[in-house]
Amino acid sequence: MFWLCMAMLAYAYLGYPLLLRIAGRGRKRSVDAAPGALPEITVVIAAHDEETRIAARTRDILAQDYPADRIRVIVVDDGSNDATSRAANIGDPRCRVITLTDNDGKASALNIALRAVTTPITVFADARQRFEPGTLRALVAPFDNPRIGAVAGELRFRNESDGDNDLGLYWRIERQLRHDESALGWLHGVSGAIHALRTSLFVPMPAGTLLDDMWLPLQVVFSGHRVWMSERAIAWDTASANHGEEFARKVRTLAGNWQLIARLPRLLVPWRNPVWFAWYSHKLSRLLAPWAMLAALLACAFSGDPLYRALFVAQCIGYGIALFAIAVPGTARRLPFAITAGTFLMLNTAALLSLPAAISRDANRLWKPH
Repeated sequence: MFWLCMAMLAYAYLGYPLLLRIAGRGRKRSVDAAPGALPEITVVIAAHDEETRIAARTRDILAQDYPADRIRVIVVDDGSNDATSRAANIGDPRCRVITLTDNDGKASALNIALRAVTTPITVFADARQRFEPGTLRALVAPFDNPRIGAVAGELRFRNESDGDNDLGLYWRIERQLRHDESALGWLHGVSGAIHALRTSLFVPMPAGTLLDDMWLPLQVVFSGHRVWMSERAIAWDTASANHGEEFARKVRTLAGNWQLIARLPRLLVPWRNPVWFAWYSHKLSRLLAPWAMLAALLACAFSGDPLYRALFVAQCIGYGIALFAIAVPGTARRLPFAITAGTFLMLNTAALLSLPAAISRDANRLWKPH
């Protein structure tokens, strides 16, 4: 049991990334912009209590290097308690504001917004981030290939190397995984803050869907199209310095993966899921990882074999170092790999809690729906 659990963990965090690197070597990773006219696009932003940011965000999008007559913006005010709707009305005829009375969550807001979209391409953005110049052009360039149904951009954090954890390292690894999956035609997840979709491929989300950034690309894959990742489409954000908020956000995201399994059971069936191997390796294996860690610990704890008793002690020491890094991060930085161990434990604790959160349908209370 112990070695099986260790093999599962090794594959999830080392084997699969290495396999992607090898399999994706030499594959095309970028798309040159087509010389023809750029398509008309609509940028959709679902916002809740974003009065202080929404006007600047809308102007930032309209200021992108994109033909002024080919870009529109739809802001959906999802039951805000402040003056988000008023702030979003910036006096530009290309910008439309839809005001909702109730706060039903991002998925419902996007469903309503897409009913008003008339352009062939829809770009999804959030209120908090800012786009790198040229991002919109980079997002739409791959659509010149009719097989491409959606395009993901990169979410980067200005303070990735700051703070008392290695979440910056986690995001760099995650971005690399997505680039490798894109090159192989296996990409099935995007960042909700920066991605684009052929409007005709949009499939409305059930109310309460937590991961619009998984639901939408998966529907694209199910339709027979590919999801591409553009390395030149970049959104900049600032990572939260509040570890409690970051942990709650991670629990909610992982609970959303369990929710997707319940709502899209075909994900579990290899012959009905075109990206089953990548989805299992990238998503499901990480959801199962904390249970493998727990099983490995218990297998050693109840074994009378001296080897497994020694392995039990080694695991306890490792978890002790990780807990120390979480509790006293400043001091723990003096210990090699302590912060990485703390981040690894935090991420897997979030994965462990995600299943009961999904079962209790309490994930929305753990993190805001926007």
